[in-house]
Amino acid sequence: MYENFTMFLLKLPDTCKKFVTSDCIEFHLPRKHHDCPFCGSPYTYVHDYRKQNLCGFSTETTYIYKRRRYRCQDCGKTFSESNSFIERYQHTPCSEIEHIVQELADPVPSSLIAHRHGISTTTVMRHFARAAKKGTASEPSLSTVISLDEFRGNAGAKFQVVVNDLQYRKCCDIIDDRSAATLYDKIRNYPLADRANVELVSIDLSPFFRKLVEECLPNAQIAADKFHAVRLANDALDSIRKEVQAGLDPSQRKWFKNSRRTLLKREQKLIPKEHINLSRMFSFSEKLAHAHALKEEYCRLFDSTDRADFKERLRRFKEHVLAAGIAPFQRVLKTLEEWKEEIWNGIRTGYNNGFTEGCNNTIKVLKRVCYGFRNFENFRRRILYMLNNEARQSRRTKVA
Repeated sequence: MYENFTMFLLKLPDTCKKFVTSDCIEFHLPRKHHDCPFCGSPYTYVHDYRKQNLCGFSTETTYIYKRRRYRCQDCGKTFSESNSFIERYQHTPCSEIEHIVQELADPVPSSLIAHRHGISTTTVMRHFARAAKKGTASEPSLSTVISLDEFRGNAGAKFQVVVNDLQYRKCCDIIDDRSAATLYDKIRNYPLADRANVELVSIDLSPFFRKLVEECLPNAQIAADKFHAVRLANDALDSIRKEVQAGLDPSQRKWFKNSRRTLLKREQKLIPKEHINLSRMFSFSEKLAHAHALKEEYCRLFDSTDRADFKERLRRFKEHVLAAGIAPFQRVLKTLEEWKEEIWNGIRTGYNNGFTEGCNNTIKVLKRVCYGFRNFENFRRRILYMLNNEARQSRRTKVA
């Protein structure tokens, strides 16, 4: 176990330290006996000293480690003394490497961290890769409740796929390509027992993801994400708003566009001023008023208390859509009929892609501040560390 370098230096006797200049400290360890690591002989002696310039510090002080080298009298081989602060072949103390890796938990460029510590970006990423390899005890695994979603990463392929654990709010894996061949291959690479353990998968209304789950996760039910399901009705209503808006004069058109949020907001959440604006919008078009009523009825599907209630609300919505004859809502009804089981599963379980969308936003921030990633493995490693490190999870728990 390696100790903190600063604490180690403070505990070192004064006779072992000297100031070469005001900002340069040379030190050596107190002498102690070393058996030969090659033959085990106790007969060893100091052969020479090697001076090693240490790096990776966020301060301007320079540290020079005067390392003893011993020679064995029996086998004649030489070896370096053991220490408690730096690994073999390294120039950066272990505690400083830990600080460097911890800084990568925030969305900052590795070049900035490299500049702070006076090392190269390549060295930062090499330390990070070694730390990630040590911390990975096993291959990525799937949990009982997961989500699948795509994001634009541009690291290799244009789109990547994030697999999240919704039960414990962790990122399980990042898949390097959205293509069917890659996704099927990656998901099927998980052990069958692992895949059979998945009980629920939350997805957007993607037929491709639904087919993937049905074919690769034998025991999983599918839950349609509430946000994407509600957006169907909002988009349909907004298309009617644009249709009405196109026939207005410029001044009214601007007001109509600025009132879009009032139109899409749930009626029960409107303040009195917004109710007045909504009535004014309806005065321009009876079709818009009917479309808004259909949107409200659609949203009430998500207030269903049980399956029978959901079926009854769905039946009434279907009747009203067919009676109104508004084409965008007829398309909403068609999609709803195709996804009604998945939508009900989302309502019943309460799981959605909210956590996943938050992760996607974090990934976008990381990609933006780092000006993109060329190497997918570095990108994947950084995302997993950012989303799963303990400090971030504790903050997330406090907010929740």
